[in-house]
Amino acid sequence: MKSVVKMMGVAFAALLTLGACSKDKVNYVDGPDSSKDNIGYLLVGGMEASILEDTENVENSSATRAGEVDINTFDVVITNKDGQEMASFKYGERPSEPIELVGGVYKITMSSAQMQGAQWEAPVYGGEKEVVVTRKQTTEVRDLVCKLANIKVTVGYSADLAEQLDQEYTKMTVELDGALEYAFSETRAGYFAPVAAENTLKLTFNCRYKGETKDITMTNEIKGVKAAQWRKINVVVQHAADGTASIGIVCDTWTYDEEITFDTSVSLMEEIIPDDSDAPVIVWEGHDLNEAFELTDDMFDADGNFTSSINLDVTAKAAIKSLVVKVSSDNADFTTAYSEIMALEEDLCAPTASNTILKMMGYPVDAKDATTTRLKFASQAELLKSYEGTHSYEITVTDVNGAHTTATLTVKYGQNVAPQIIWVGYNIDERQTITSDTTCKIRVVAPLAIKDFEIEIKSNTLTPEELAGVGLASEFSLVTSTDMHESLAGLGFPVGDDVYGQTLIAEDKLDITSFLSILSMLGSGDHDFVMTVTDMEGNVTTKTVMMHFE
Repeated sequence: MKSVVKMMGVAFAALLTLGACSKDKVNYVDGPDSSKDNIGYLLVGGMEASILEDTENVENSSATRAGEVDINTFDVVITNKDGQEMASFKYGERPSEPIELVGGVYKITMSSAQMQGAQWEAPVYGGEKEVVVTRKQTTEVRDLVCKLANIKVTVGYSADLAEQLDQEYTKMTVELDGALEYAFSETRAGYFAPVAAENTLKLTFNCRYKGETKDITMTNEIKGVKAAQWRKINVVVQHAADGTASIGIVCDTWTYDEEITFDTSVSLMEEIIPDDSDAPVIVWEGHDLNEAFELTDDMFDADGNFTSSINLDVTAKAAIKSLVVKVSSDNADFTTAYSEIMALEEDLCAPTASNTILKMMGYPVDAKDATTTRLKFASQAELLKSYEGTHSYEITVTDVNGAHTTATLTVKYGQNVAPQIIWVGYNIDERQTITSDTTCKIRVVAPLAIKDFEIEIKSNTLTPEELAGVGLASEFSLVTSTDMHESLAGLGFPVGDDVYGQTLIAEDKLDITSFLSILSMLGSGDHDFVMTVTDMEGNVTTKTVMMHFE
């Protein structure tokens, strides 16, 4: 065995030498620092950063821009994978010379200021991106987008309710990591630092009706609040079935134009604050609407009929006032075809399309004033199948009390979003017996771009010690294992930026056929290469190249 391992080492060395001669795609840096072991270079001088000042307005109101922001004052910090700071500077003073870094994955973070718990008119903008620095190679950062990093909150009142309240005794307190008290006349926006990916705003509302001496206190919570969102808290009038009215707190822009007469003997004692349980519900039984639905050809019979169902059920505690369907797609041909049938945005409770069209599209014609209704998207399956792409239906249902819910049905057709790993010319799901004519060329397709490409070598004859002897390991990353990149490149593996951020690795870029001759020197046995590709959205695909040598 020792003689075989020695021969294998010689073969590895020969392959690495040939590989080094044949590959010229790495941009090596000349100069006095080029001899440093495992040092790469990060170039940020040409980075163009931008600010996305519009917040994500959850309540469908038009967003506003903050005051003038000087991006040159933003702090830029570069950290390694362990969070250790490697460099920092103002964006307007970013260095023009390359920054020397040990090969690996780094995070570039920009921020306009340090976030405080709760402050008036204090938006904080920030952004980050990951980069891979490869030994002796220059990695250039070209762009970075900053957006609102904290949560914007404003408070308003419906016109009819404002006339009934004593302004001196009316205020709203909003609390997250810190609290702000919104007086009745407060027009400023408060900004709250998020403490988690999803946060809960705690509300305390105090008020008094005009001419009364009794103070009213109500509390509520708004859950699922995220950074970069603008939450418009509104205090509104809520109608009861018996004609009386009460105060409600909603995160909406709903207002009433009609004049309201308060029955204070009832409303003073029965203030109602809607919470998530009062909102209408939109569900597709057995499916998660947060995940895209993959429409495939095998869902249609030989005559082209859709053999499944896509039924979205809407349930409300109060009568439905509006049911809006807004259609979009990354394929303009789909939206064009849809708009020739009916409007891309339609309130099914006050439609412009005829009942015949609505029924043809699977939409209800009796949703208004109902408490339950169903949207049957199976009626549009043939239309969806006619256009490749990602098609979205944003559905917003609002009841007569102003409570509302939005959900989105996303349908994908003709697009395999998850990464694909293909052994060109062979079935990668079956073990292949290796002969002198066998090739091992791998093709990777990742529509959402590759973040990492990990490989684990499993062998009953090739040990980790033997791999270490030739500069490899049994487990490595083509992106982050920079200390092995030179050896891997010599064996036919792409590394560093030839992998990270790529949507396609063609078979001529990942050709390890020469590796087979080395494995054949170990005699009969099985050798497996477990390949795991992770894209930028976290989608993971694992395939195993299974080889048998006789």
